[in-house]
Amino acid sequence: TSVPLEFVRDMRYDKLNPTEGFRAAVSAKPSFEALNGTIFSTFEGSTTGYKGLGSDDQVVLAGKIAGGVLIGASSLEDVPATRRFYAGGGGSVRGYSYQEISPYNDAGEATGGRSYIVSSVEARIKVTETIGLVPFVDAGVVSSDFAPDFSDFRAGAGLGLRYATPFGPLRLDVAMPLKKYEGGSSFGIYAGIGQSF
Repeated sequence: TSVPLEFVRDMRYDKLNPTEGFRAAVSAKPSFEALNGTIFSTFEGSTTGYKGLGSDDQVVLAGKIAGGVLIGASSLEDVPATRRFYAGGGGSVRGYSYQEISPYNDAGEATGGRSYIVSSVEARIKVTETIGLVPFVDAGVVSSDFAPDFSDFRAGAGLGLRYATPFGPLRLDVAMPLKKYEGGSSFGIYAGIGQSF
């Protein structure tokens, strides 16, 4: 059982295709795991920023950073796996599969972590009125400690295609991991509506 609390400050000019402004969010989820009687809380924060360049926002620089920490529970095993932190995938570090970025146990299984930091940088370049190209770099780390351990820092890079529509840009991104896991993903393809963040 958890009780989520969240505060969001959204100063973006356009929610689906922002060219100026920022969005910041902080959240807390106090939780109680009934099976073991474990009390724990997760705290997360994120911010995104956008800066258009040129008379018609020909290029938009976009950045994102997010992080979180899990407090309480003497052992990470006492926290349900679905409540631990992972990274990787379309909304996180592209080039890696969903939740691939994680601490791993001796059996090679992702255990999830107690803390994380992820970041993204994009240059959204308008080629025509309807078509855009987006080179990007994403990076992140998930740690079993309260403070992220940057010894297993992972990054992915790629190129995106955008097609403008009245309801927001259609998005197609292709990315590769810059530090691949052994036996892990070699690339990722992601599609959606609206910019990646």
